[in-house]
Amino acid sequence: MFAVQLVDDEPIVKRGLNKLIKWEELGFKIVCEAENGEEALEQLTNQHIDLIITDIGMPIMNGIEFMAQARKQEYTGEIVVLTAYGEFEYAKSAIKYGVTDYILKPIEEEQIIVILKDIKKKLQEKLDNENRYKLYKANMGKER
Repeated sequence: MFAVQLVDDEPIVKRGLNKLIKWEELGFKIVCEAENGEEALEQLTNQHIDLIITDIGMPIMNGIEFMAQARKQEYTGEIVVLTAYGEFEYAKSAIKYGVTDYILKPIEEEQIIVILKDIKKKLQEKLDNENRYKLYKANMGKER
């Protein structure tokens, strides 16, 4: 299972995502939720997270600032941005922080499922490559 962090100040959005998506069937598990970027950053430093799904417009620390800080702290996982139509320009600016995709609110189940399947494939390839590299390094030590 790949670990997911949901970051949104709207409880209805988090509840909706929790109920709308069959996370475990898709290979994901929601491990933490945050209401703003500051809370999310703290969670990010305390546990392994493969995928962040974050809103942009939040109090205390918005999604753009959160993504910037996460990347500054060398977070290399996937990020998907949630945005309302009026915040589209912000979503475009999020591209510089290496977002995988963005989802416009209101959230459509089919759209997020397609995105999650693509992300799972990407995360699995990354994990497979890391495991091959570890095996290679372990075998190199045996040859000496």
